[in-house]
Amino acid sequence: MHILKFIVCFIFLTFFCHSQVMWQVQSNTSKKWYLQEHDEFTDDVLNTEKWKNGYPWGNFAMSLDLIYKQENLEFKNGTVALITKKEKTKEKVNEWDIDKKYLAKYNKTVGPANEYDFEYSGGAFSSLKRYKFGYFEMRFKANAEKGMWPAFWLFGGNPNEEIDFYEGKGDRDNQIHVDVHCPKGCEDYRGGFLNLKKNWGAWIKTEESLANGWNIISGEWQPNYVKFFLNGQPIGYFEGEFKTAQNLIINNAVAKDKEAFNPGPDEKTNFPNSFLIDYVRVWSQEDTIYDLKERYKLFEFTPETITDNDLFSSQPKKKVNYIYNKKELNQEQGFITLLPVFYNRYSLSIAGKNLGKIQVDVFDHLDVKVAGYEIENTEYYIMDLSALPTGPYKVVIKVLGQELTQKVPVLNLAKLGEEK
Repeated sequence: MHILKFIVCFIFLTFFCHSQVMWQVQSNTSKKWYLQEHDEFTDDVLNTEKWKNGYPWGNFAMSLDLIYKQENLEFKNGTVALITKKEKTKEKVNEWDIDKKYLAKYNKTVGPANEYDFEYSGGAFSSLKRYKFGYFEMRFKANAEKGMWPAFWLFGGNPNEEIDFYEGKGDRDNQIHVDVHCPKGCEDYRGGFLNLKKNWGAWIKTEESLANGWNIISGEWQPNYVKFFLNGQPIGYFEGEFKTAQNLIINNAVAKDKEAFNPGPDEKTNFPNSFLIDYVRVWSQEDTIYDLKERYKLFEFTPETITDNDLFSSQPKKKVNYIYNKKELNQEQGFITLLPVFYNRYSLSIAGKNLGKIQVDVFDHLDVKVAGYEIENTEYYIMDLSALPTGPYKVVIKVLGQELTQKVPVLNLAKLGEEK
């Protein structure tokens, strides 16, 4: 009996590590994505096996008078708050980090030991891993304080390759800014009413404040294009190539008057303030999942931050013509994510346009249907398969005339011997 339990547990874990999948549903087909890296922020400290404090190159931005501190990351109930404070912090800076033009412009100085007084502290972290292509997503609550500048972006150098999936401003909390930067091909992008050369990127309005509830910002980076999404709906398309692998960065910065993303804070800005993150996930079209530790517990806290109809709270209000390629993006319908929540329980997250009725069926290894669910107007659904005997099963999702399939395991020690 002990040997049998060991065997079924081994089978369970083997299937389980391939049970984290997402489908990008399009009009006539779908892409399947596999979880590559993620953080659900269930620990009480930053996971230093995945992230470092601050940017990949350092923990401050002199031109913003901002230093990033690890203590400005607050972990609670499966979320992390990136906190910004108005406080002076003296920090030694490297000679090559000193922005002499900025110092001269604002009549600021660096001490004899290269010490500089920063006016603000903030929260930020960046990935140790560098990515090239994939699907990147973040569930967040925006910062609505004037002058705050939260962001979710990729940076790879060469000398300035960058993909900004999301930039926000507290004073424009019902808008999203998407942007790209590269040595050639971004700054002379043609578009708009007169097809003039201009920087690629724009502000996109949303139906309501992104600080009122949770929302999901995401982007698909492929060799020849980048697509941008808000809650599964497409909001931007950039046709171009980025040559370098890039670090993923999440930060809550402070804008600067007449510098970056002005205006900056004023006397009405409340400090401390925060940018709240529920999860960050990176997906690959190759099944590259690593050997996950405690696989069955990875997403067990997810139902605490997501319920049936609060996966997201807003939608795009206006599409900007020169960043929105209708031919490429009209086919995008939405995303369906399948994740294990705990033993024998799986969640389905549904984002995008109205996908109509979705039929979810579960088949055993003999291809006999053992469970079925019909989902409509639901953003988050828990499939409980705990009544089924131990064994491998297949989930079949029927949506928009397509069938999406994935194998999942069930481990039910109380029903050992009942499997056919």
